[in-house]
Amino acid sequence: MAGIQLKLGELLLDLENPRISRATGQREALQKIIEDQDLKLVVLAESIVADGLNPMDRWLVVKSPTERGKYIVLEGNRRLATIKLLYNSAVLNDLEVRSPVKKRLEALSEQFDLNFIEPIECFDIGERSAAATWLTQRHTGENAGRGIVNWGGVATARFRGRDPALQAYDLVLSFGDLSEEEKEVVEDRFPITTLHRLLSTPAVRDKIGVEISDSKLKTDLPPAEVIKPLRKIVLDLANETVNVSKLKSRDQQVDYVSKLGKDLPNLKKRSGVMKPGRRLGR
Repeated sequence: MAGIQLKLGELLLDLENPRISRATGQREALQKIIEDQDLKLVVLAESIVADGLNPMDRWLVVKSPTERGKYIVLEGNRRLATIKLLYNSAVLNDLEVRSPVKKRLEALSEQFDLNFIEPIECFDIGERSAAATWLTQRHTGENAGRGIVNWGGVATARFRGRDPALQAYDLVLSFGDLSEEEKEVVEDRFPITTLHRLLSTPAVRDKIGVEISDSKLKTDLPPAEVIKPLRKIVLDLANETVNVSKLKSRDQQVDYVSKLGKDLPNLKKRSGVMKPGRRLGR
């Protein structure tokens, strides 16, 4: 087993690819992948044309038992199919492809440069049976940590950065005087998108004394006042006291915030000078 660099012409689609069941030849395998993926292939094609292949991924291959000098791709069939179509879009004329998909792939083909992605980083696994462990880990979920563990909503927002909802969340964790038990609940799969939905509504922001400017959560309230509603909202969402089904419309959101009672801020204490929320602790 070893890492190798291969060219497009040396790579074959897997006729036993689980995505397509079983195919009798390369053309049928390509047709089945197109039928299975449809517009997803266009999105993948756009990514490959713009950014190339993901440097974190090597294609898993095994030597073809019937075609000398060729390798069967066990992991990477969607990418291989997409590249084949980008490199030779004329193939689309001999396949059954929905018109919108065909037009977009043909347009992307004109922008594609095979030199941009060749040679392709692969790994020769030796024999098909040896690939089962790695394919299972990649395609069947987290597998208790053995597979790819997806980021939760908070981790995704933190990676993307500049998210006012994440800023509010972090403020509550840092300055909300949460108990260890409350922190544990808040940090466990917090619905950051629902908090984002709330903070995206101007009427909600008015009631809790915050604004969003240049993707920053800002306030002119004293720390103790602005933390009150944010703390209550974060805890309600974490404990599922309220959820997205009850906060879909603007009226539902405003009604929820209006009933925060003692956790609403005293807006008479607004200074008129807006500051980023992250400075509350200073």
